[in-house]
Amino acid sequence: MDPVMSRPAPISRRHIIAGLGAGLAAPFVLRSPAARAASGAPIIVIGAGIAGLSAAHALRGAGHTVIVLEANGRIGGRIDTDRSLGVAVERGANWIHGISGNPLTDIAKRAGAALAVTDNESLTVFGARGETIADAELGRAESRYSDMLAEIDEELEASDDQPLATALRDIDAGFLKDPVMRWVSSSTEDDVGAPIEAASAYYFDEDEVFPGADAILPDGYDAVLAPLAIDLDIRLTTPVTRITQGDGRVIVETPDGPVDGAQAICAVPLGVLKAGNITFDPPLPDGHADAIKRIGFGTVTKAAVAFDAPFWPIQTQFFGHLDETRGRWPTTFNLRPSTGRNILMMIATGAYAQRADAMDPGALKADLTAVLRAMFGDGTPEPAGIVASAWSRDPHTLGAYSFPAVGSKAADFDHLAKSVSETLSFAGEHVGFAYHGTAHGAHLSGLKAAATVLQRL
Repeated sequence: MDPVMSRPAPISRRHIIAGLGAGLAAPFVLRSPAARAASGAPIIVIGAGIAGLSAAHALRGAGHTVIVLEANGRIGGRIDTDRSLGVAVERGANWIHGISGNPLTDIAKRAGAALAVTDNESLTVFGARGETIADAELGRAESRYSDMLAEIDEELEASDDQPLATALRDIDAGFLKDPVMRWVSSSTEDDVGAPIEAASAYYFDEDEVFPGADAILPDGYDAVLAPLAIDLDIRLTTPVTRITQGDGRVIVETPDGPVDGAQAICAVPLGVLKAGNITFDPPLPDGHADAIKRIGFGTVTKAAVAFDAPFWPIQTQFFGHLDETRGRWPTTFNLRPSTGRNILMMIATGAYAQRADAMDPGALKADLTAVLRAMFGDGTPEPAGIVASAWSRDPHTLGAYSFPAVGSKAADFDHLAKSVSETLSFAGEHVGFAYHGTAHGAHLSGLKAAATVLQRL
């Protein structure tokens, strides 16, 4: 769900929450006295993704000394803008989802960043032999899939939760044999960042969304980071290995030595927590530890492919590909309308994203080229350049974004928003169910964690 990272799913039973606007931020208003001077031990924020930066920025603005420790050699986490192809392309977060009332819209505007609204209806879908799939056929499949999701929504109880794929097969055992239905289902795998065999049929799309169109930042999503990172003490390439709490203080262990603090906010990706790469002393309470185990953490793979000249309809924004293998580059986003460059962003989902992450550069190039030739013909050239993500292989993330796995509940996400102790809290896109898996959800969780810390001090 970018999410975090790819084209919004055309089919969803999400509840559009109207009227959020500026009022959403009200619970997170930081009310520490403006004149309060920084004193005593610092507040330590672990992770310089947007959750950690948002928390640190709020705390610094309230007059506190803040140290941000980041394992990577850059800030941003899963906001990762690459400019090696001559323009900004996103390995991670790509869209501001629902620009009306979304706090990232305001941050982008304050940073002077341009927004470009994308149109999901600007779409051409190709069959396995390169034939164009008629709009009527797409409409039939999308309507059928929507009806199936509605039936699940109406009939399934939380106590009977099961994999989404199982619930869909109970309605239509052969739906994945239909190539168009298979393509439509890949949009759900894109949205949740996981195979439909792993996603909860009850919770997979019960989160909330902002109203309005979706938009990209053509000059780079990293524009939202700069205002948050101003004047912060950020220590890059400083992984945290242990967090010890006791006697009203926190000791954070790093390869460069311990850092003592009065409070800590742990804003590392869920994948790092699930892998146990940080030791907590004392161990996390059962509620937090169990939530970390139950919540899913999936991946979506993105590959920006550059060419010397276009061979595709240059004004069409999205292309679809029906493949026998579900998730094999089903969606391609055309960057030419927004950047003027001949670049396509190809997206792999579900189980295939894990396979794509593991491909060496030669195999990845061959796979991408084969799919493009299936869509646009055998004369399609090989890419002149490729920039690809591999979030599941990145040791600092170990995945792309969280999702409600079978056996997890919305309450698991919300439990992570509760304080671990009087000195430790979590933040991140996995903290809080309402906007999990999104950059704006990560931002809001950072603000909430900062507000919690300020209430303690």
